[in-house]
Amino acid sequence: MLREIRYPSVEAAVADAPEGMTRFRIEVEDSGVALLTLDRPERLNAFSMGYAAGEPRPGGWSLFDRYMRALTQELKHDPAVEVVVVTGAGRAFSAGADIKDWAEMEAAAAPTASPFIKDNLLFDEHTAMMHVWFKQMVKPTIAMVNGPAVGMGADLASVADIRMVSDRAFFQWAYVLNGLVPSDGAPWLLQKLVGQAKTFEWLMTGARVSAQEALAAGYANHVVPHDDLFDRTMAMARQIASLPARTVQATRFAINASADLSLQDSIALTYVTGYATQADIRERIMQRAEAVTSPKAD
Repeated sequence: MLREIRYPSVEAAVADAPEGMTRFRIEVEDSGVALLTLDRPERLNAFSMGYAAGEPRPGGWSLFDRYMRALTQELKHDPAVEVVVVTGAGRAFSAGADIKDWAEMEAAAAPTASPFIKDNLLFDEHTAMMHVWFKQMVKPTIAMVNGPAVGMGADLASVADIRMVSDRAFFQWAYVLNGLVPSDGAPWLLQKLVGQAKTFEWLMTGARVSAQEALAAGYANHVVPHDDLFDRTMAMARQIASLPARTVQATRFAINASADLSLQDSIALTYVTGYATQADIRERIMQRAEAVTSPKAD
């Protein structure tokens, strides 16, 4: 059974944030699965700082930075969490950035400045670091894509290790349609998942990608009937959570690191990381050996 939890550090990070800022509902079950739900269904879970037009914006997106940093760190170090599932409330995974909110921020900015670029900085973290922190969380992650995933929402799905997708969902990297360069990691993430050809097509046209097309391209792991999505996703998450945690985490690390290594170096890496799981190896092998040699009941 899922139970909602609140981490003190996460609550402190958003103590001064506006009520309308995009947040996740955090629930954990005894199996070790944590469910993060983007909880802004009235705006299709679009990312927003929540400020009304004309109001001051202290700290800008840095408030969201602090919130996401605290959230991912808590999940990373919480011993009760083995696998993290992320999804959206209502009928969408996430519509990406709240265009209305961003347009108002741009309109209020000085003619020569953007509210998303800090003074004298070439690179402003704002929302992009959310995806880096998800990738660095150590725990396995599954995106339960229950509906449209657009822009930043599609990037959030991309950063997960596994994508379970509703047959009602679609993906769209609509940055170019809004005159934007995809700056939240899509050029890197998509090339790792579907190769350069599809990355060019999807990012330079901004076209919708159906669930079935995503599956055929190797982007989606599974496309399932919408009504079965929750049960199928949680079953996979629980299966992973039931396995030796250190071994799963080391395997995840080896997969990510090996993407840029030669075969020989990848093998060497797995030998090194395997030493961290020696206790798991001994325990698991003994359990499996006992199961094989034990007489079966009639």
